[in-house]
Amino acid sequence: MSWLVIVDISLGVIGSVSSVLYILERLSKMKKLSWKDATRAAEKISQEMSRDGFSPTVIVGIGRGGAIMGALISGVLGHRPLVVIDRKYTWVEGRRFDDMLLRAKFPASLLERVLLVSGETHTGNTMRLYHDYFKNLGAKQIKKASFFLDKGSLEKLDYVGLEGMGSPKMPWMISENYLKEDRSEEDFKKELAINQEATKHFKICYIIRHGETVFNVEDRFCGSSDPQLTENGLRQAEDVADYLLRQHERVGRVYTSHLHRALAFARVISSKLEAPLVIDDRLRELDYGEWEGLTRAEVEKKWSKLYALYLKNPERHRPDTSETIEHANARIKEFWSDLTHALFEEDLDAVAIITHKDVGRLLLCNIKGIPLSQYRSLTMDNGSIAKVEIDNQGNARVLAENELPELR
Repeated sequence: MSWLVIVDISLGVIGSVSSVLYILERLSKMKKLSWKDATRAAEKISQEMSRDGFSPTVIVGIGRGGAIMGALISGVLGHRPLVVIDRKYTWVEGRRFDDMLLRAKFPASLLERVLLVSGETHTGNTMRLYHDYFKNLGAKQIKKASFFLDKGSLEKLDYVGLEGMGSPKMPWMISENYLKEDRSEEDFKKELAINQEATKHFKICYIIRHGETVFNVEDRFCGSSDPQLTENGLRQAEDVADYLLRQHERVGRVYTSHLHRALAFARVISSKLEAPLVIDDRLRELDYGEWEGLTRAEVEKKWSKLYALYLKNPERHRPDTSETIEHANARIKEFWSDLTHALFEEDLDAVAIITHKDVGRLLLCNIKGIPLSQYRSLTMDNGSIAKVEIDNQGNARVLAENELPELR
């Protein structure tokens, strides 16, 4: 047999084997892994760790798949503390970047030996992100494990349950909408939108300006000043409370500024609705400095040039001793962030915020995406209500503005 024949036969064999391997790899993409596969993988990983003398002080599950595999490994080991940290994906110019949704501190005792566990590893970017994070936290020893490792991954893992090519379906992927980490940006956004719409849950926030005061009647600048409500102002509180009682959503909490005109108004509403009252200083009105307590006519006469500029652009032109719009907006945004978090964390259907004219208008500017310089273009009368809807992604939209309850 000539050497040419031998070469031809050898090449034929290699080609056949390559074809079989290619077919098997393509089939692996369609294969669905079972719970038995996951259990065996957890046992395999645990045995290999025992062989290496590695006993984790904490197991960190990366995402949903990591949570399940981490729990299985912890179960095989008897018991190990398990922490689950989910992640999110963003794309910049077609390239995917991973980030963690929760960045928590850990006791030093848990950071002795950290085991990072994922359900599947394709690019290795997510595993690398978590490894670097725990390294920066001061973890002394970090090991990486995955139920399934794609051979195309550039990240080296310490323990692997199964290895192959492609993207088999994991046993916990019981919905077609499951967001797999190797999907394209287009697929991800499409499926994410479907999932978010299906699971979207709305909360309601009522932003309410306090009732009428003596200073309002006399058209005086009223920021840090603290005048009493008029009789009409107290009636407005009753009307707002009755309005909120007629709504479908139950107001579970009433937030208020500490200033008397807002606090007295809020107490009426809190009592009628039987809702807890929370005083938050961040809802206080802007301080007008040396203009406090003066009528607009008095201010215009004494500070004619500054007052004219203030009417055109109140964001930039204010009394030197007053609170700046930037400072006020910072505390307002901080309050709103805390509020939206509390709505979902504490499962409140609706809340009421009793605040002041300028603070309320700045808050609405933030929600509506309007420049702060235009806040005075918004109308917020005494006792008026703005209704805001917030979804579980933190997105808010104004449903009604400057709504006045029917007077009794």
